[in-house]
Amino acid sequence: MNQMDSIIEDLYSDNGCKLHKLCQKEMARFGGISQKDYDDFYSRVGYEITKARESYDSFHGKSFKDYIFGVIKFSIQKEMTYKNRSKRQNFIESEEEDEYGNLIKKKEYITDISLDTPIDEENGLCIGDILPSSFDLDNVLAEKLGDFYSDNVKNYLEHLPEMPRKVAKLIMKGYKRDDIKRILNITEKQYIQCFTVMKLYENKRILYQEKREIVMEEEEMNTMLEQDVIEDYKNTSYSIESISKQLNRKRLRDDHILQRHSGQWKKFAKSELIADILRGKSLTQIIICEEIKDGLRMQWLIDGKQRCTTLDDFLHDGFSISKNVKNYNIKYQTPRIDEVGNEILNEDGFIVMEWKIFDMRGKKFSQLPEELQDVFKDRQIPVLYETNCSKRDIAEDIARFNRNRPMNKAQNGWLELEEGFAELVDSIAKMPFFQPEFVGSSYTRTNNTSGAIRRIIVESVMVSDFIEDFCDFNHICVFLSEEASDSNFTEFYSLVERLTEICKTEKSAELFNTKDSFLWFGLFSRFSKLNIEDKRFRDFMDDFTSLRKLKMKGKSFNDILDESKSTKEKSIVIKKINHLEMLMMKYFNMKGGEGTKYKNIEYYTYERGI
Repeated sequence: MNQMDSIIEDLYSDNGCKLHKLCQKEMARFGGISQKDYDDFYSRVGYEITKARESYDSFHGKSFKDYIFGVIKFSIQKEMTYKNRSKRQNFIESEEEDEYGNLIKKKEYITDISLDTPIDEENGLCIGDILPSSFDLDNVLAEKLGDFYSDNVKNYLEHLPEMPRKVAKLIMKGYKRDDIKRILNITEKQYIQCFTVMKLYENKRILYQEKREIVMEEEEMNTMLEQDVIEDYKNTSYSIESISKQLNRKRLRDDHILQRHSGQWKKFAKSELIADILRGKSLTQIIICEEIKDGLRMQWLIDGKQRCTTLDDFLHDGFSISKNVKNYNIKYQTPRIDEVGNEILNEDGFIVMEWKIFDMRGKKFSQLPEELQDVFKDRQIPVLYETNCSKRDIAEDIARFNRNRPMNKAQNGWLELEEGFAELVDSIAKMPFFQPEFVGSSYTRTNNTSGAIRRIIVESVMVSDFIEDFCDFNHICVFLSEEASDSNFTEFYSLVERLTEICKTEKSAELFNTKDSFLWFGLFSRFSKLNIEDKRFRDFMDDFTSLRKLKMKGKSFNDILDESKSTKEKSIVIKKINHLEMLMMKYFNMKGGEGTKYKNIEYYTYERGI
């Protein structure tokens, strides 16, 4: 018998006398525990002790005996918390007969669950975000049955990466969550990641289009489109409802290729904006640039995207208000009602109004009182409208208006990339390899919204084709705009397709991360010229854990990392990629042409060109 079994057996000896004494000593600290509750506490302690056998770790420097005492103390506290919570819970009371035919009252407690309880912390998804509402993604997709899809649904599916698209199509065919996971062989976490992508604002807003043709509010935005405007800019304002309709009709575009993605704000920040709107607080201007192309006037939302997409998303029940919002009590006026439900009029025939308070925490737009819904839709957003802008004007304005905002390096440098190349990069970023659910890489949804995936692709093209000119991201974008061609990006697209087929292991995911991906894309570009089967590159990656410790020209890859102060300095990048190529060439024994694994690699000296 080992030590753990011996200690547990001692606690349970003599009908658990020692264990019960330890429990009662801890229970005495709380008070208010009756004899009839003891079994509940003993049961909780017994369950936690069973789990303790698996969770104990001697490396933490605590003996198992001390660890068990801590488990007992924690278990009593946990059960006490549960019982106190039950007292505050809502319950359903019912009557039922006991074995003697007597009626007894029974309480069934309803567990309280916060709407902000996270179900996917990485992507910011909480229970409140998946509750049914007037716009429910499952319901909308379930309605699109039949032999063909509407144009909106087709467009929506085209915007989704491969796995989320498969999930969406199965939902549309009526399959339930568990069936979908089984059919696609995905985990609960992967399902949530797919559903999170499906609920991204830029995707689901395609489905916000109303099913019937609606009469648009043309007066506000389109008045100036019908005129030849002389001024460089105009100050005006549009209602939230008008902005939402214009976005969904694509009269106003928020997807300029140089713009940041939507979804940069966390739920708390979005909730604070909604609270400010409903409380009538002042708002800063949004910026709209007018571009003339082939005689067509196009409107680009270049500053205020996060605000406008947040407002549009909330208007369509895209999220619920955070429970942590500071000013959650909203004061509003509503008609005074008499005892039979009629509105009360004054002596002049006007409706008598009264003030009410509404707690907006956990609520979606459709759950607001009708009066507050009207306040929200009618609220005017101040607008600076710039006329007759060139592409360069728009790029400069995007940079200028974000200069003092939290725009990260990847987003800022992106403004220097030629627009056609930017569109190619965005197409590559939608490939399965860069999606969170792909097992062969370790990217997250945040990497996409922050611009990190764009940066990785641009730097990878640079390492693959122009490594001698490698520089900081901002200047890379300038360089590629002047020196690259479409083929540089289409060839990289082909490389990613090939890697998608072979990189389906956790070991490849460790290498294809936000820090080092550009090195491995660059290395695979060199590998692709060796006329070796792609699966051998996967073998090299799988063995890299040991290879990184082996020396080439007196240094290992780990040695280079230890010496490097900057991961993106040109000389360091060249040194790393050359070292990786030397390892790879020797790994495949290219000198002998055998393609066999490395032999005495630490003594091998590789010279470029041999």
